[in-house]
Amino acid sequence: MESKLLTVVIPTYNIDKYIGTCINSFKNVSSQFYKDFELIVVNDGSTDNSLQLVESLAKDSDLDIIIINKENGGHGSTINTGIREAKGKYLKVVDGDDWIDVHNFETFLSKLKEIDVDMVITNYTEQHIYNETTKTIDFSGKYQENVIIESIPNERIPMHALTYRTNILKSNNINISEKTFYVDMEYTLLPLKYVNNYIYLNLNIYQYFLGRPDQSMNVNIMKEKSDHHLRVLSKILELYNEIRGDKKLEHIVKNTLKYLLNTQVLLLLAKNNKKDINSIFEMCEKQNYRWEIDMDKKITTLMYLNYKSNNLFNFIVNPIVNRKQKELGESYVN
Repeated sequence: MESKLLTVVIPTYNIDKYIGTCINSFKNVSSQFYKDFELIVVNDGSTDNSLQLVESLAKDSDLDIIIINKENGGHGSTINTGIREAKGKYLKVVDGDDWIDVHNFETFLSKLKEIDVDMVITNYTEQHIYNETTKTIDFSGKYQENVIIESIPNERIPMHALTYRTNILKSNNINISEKTFYVDMEYTLLPLKYVNNYIYLNLNIYQYFLGRPDQSMNVNIMKEKSDHHLRVLSKILELYNEIRGDKKLEHIVKNTLKYLLNTQVLLLLAKNNKKDINSIFEMCEKQNYRWEIDMDKKITTLMYLNYKSNNLFNFIVNPIVNRKQKELGESYVN
């Protein structure tokens, strides 16, 4: 039953240094909007003071803050929990180490009252703490503002820019992989099968905090969690096989797979695990995904062509791959 306009799900795990900024940004919203939204803070088994801080912040506030304390299950499990418990017509995920721009959020709530749509796209800002810079991701040059489009966008929209109609997620049993990193790919793609329309609102709401050493996109974390990346690749491959023939959706998923597959190949090379790369290509072909020649992703293209030729070109490909493997070493995945 919908009793709110918007549910904001806040995944929380060992971020006691940051969660206050997140919650306080919502507390700074004008109280006239408090009736319109709820916060569902999902504490994913934190071992620091995150839970206690949220409880303390919730005590002296008229905000509708629901705190769910659960065993650790990963980012996907917090989203799944939030979806199950949501009572808002719309749902947005804001990680507990990120925050909102208050003025734009208030305008966002006002605009949500006036529309009825499956998906909303908004802008966001990357807050790069390591060099104290910001970068605004603005979709105004790509999408017409304030107009409901009876289709889906022509590209994958990042998680920070997305708000879904909650019923899209609930009724279609959208379930994000648990105990797995990199599940934002799943969250941005799996619901698209059920999205019939969207609107772009030129509002910069989400403030995305980048640069923590333990964030999932840290290179060393990516190498350590390459099996997690593989799980997500496998799930998106399954999606691709399901939606083949839907030209627009197939194009979006295919472009995402190009990125995921290339990244997986480079991760395996960085881990000195070249032997498993052919099994990745085999997995792709079982789901009817064929790697296309793409010289911007030279190493993956060469390895795939060699795989298709039963390693006929080992004498050409291996020296190039070995150089790349040495270059990646301990450092960089692009």
